[in-house]
Amino acid sequence: MTSPGTLTLDGSAIGASVRLAVKTEPASIGEPALNVTDLSVRRGSVALVESTSLSVAKGETLCLVGESGCGKSLTCTAIMGLIDAPLAAEGSIRLLGREIAGLPERRLNGVRGRDVAMIFQDPMAALNPIQRVGAQVAEILAVHGATTSAAERSRAVLALFERVGLPDPARQARAYPHQLSGGMCQRVMIAMAIACRPKVLIADEPTTALDVTIQAQILRLLRELQDETGMAIVFVTHDLGVVAEIADRVAVMYSGRVVEEAGVDEIFDAPRHPYTRALMACRVGTGQPGTALPAITGIVPAPSARPNGCAFAPRCDHARPLCLVQPELTERGKSGARVACNLPEEAQ
Repeated sequence: MTSPGTLTLDGSAIGASVRLAVKTEPASIGEPALNVTDLSVRRGSVALVESTSLSVAKGETLCLVGESGCGKSLTCTAIMGLIDAPLAAEGSIRLLGREIAGLPERRLNGVRGRDVAMIFQDPMAALNPIQRVGAQVAEILAVHGATTSAAERSRAVLALFERVGLPDPARQARAYPHQLSGGMCQRVMIAMAIACRPKVLIADEPTTALDVTIQAQILRLLRELQDETGMAIVFVTHDLGVVAEIADRVAVMYSGRVVEEAGVDEIFDAPRHPYTRALMACRVGTGQPGTALPAITGIVPAPSARPNGCAFAPRCDHARPLCLVQPELTERGKSGARVACNLPEEAQ
């Protein structure tokens, strides 16, 4: 049990508190499938997400991690072009070499679902409550011309439902969202997202509502699709066990900014930012048996109440006066890792 205002993170959801074997196939090298530069999301004068840059290559999985309220989901929503007033997004979003930031809604609709798709965190809010779930998946196939006839679409829907682990796919296809459990609705959302085999998949906590067995099945399915199609994946999660299993690279977000980005092995073995180190220390299995699980005291500041300089400084054991200056995300070492911290490494 943790005290109010603290956080613990672990990898127990998939039965792993240490790193598991990662994919043996290297990610493709070349122009990123998705390249986000200086993305900000504002509400009036307040930046909810600030100057965020991310990229993911064909065949690569980038995991976004961090506490709730750090801007992970909002970043993904902005990439999909789903930001509405009073929020406003700015920055560059290049998908498959093409700028999609600022595209009219009509043209974005031709991109979403076909080239880039998203698995939303709350499937009950994302699914149409008055349409059968099978018809909703079939509509995606019809809109993007993935199938040529109603019969072919019906067969494709049943195959997708079977692949995501829905029991009795024909019966589930006739159900409305309210007739399914949260976990089953999440599997419907996953089937919808992968229906057209997108080049980029954005997955926002896609396995949170699923039990351990189905979670492992979905992670295996995403890896299989990635191997088959070269799909790039941006995977949002708070579960470090999932990160260890699927990530090639990891971007750690705190208070609307990326504070560290590196390869998955480097993040687990040699994290550089004090926040990343604190997250790693909170994993189950890192301390002595029978001892209390470490926790990060305090909370993520509200966007309107960020302190001057480094937003993590009030919670950081290593904070110094130089932390009152906003740190820039810069490369450190020869590995290409990026860190936003003003402290020299020996002082962290």
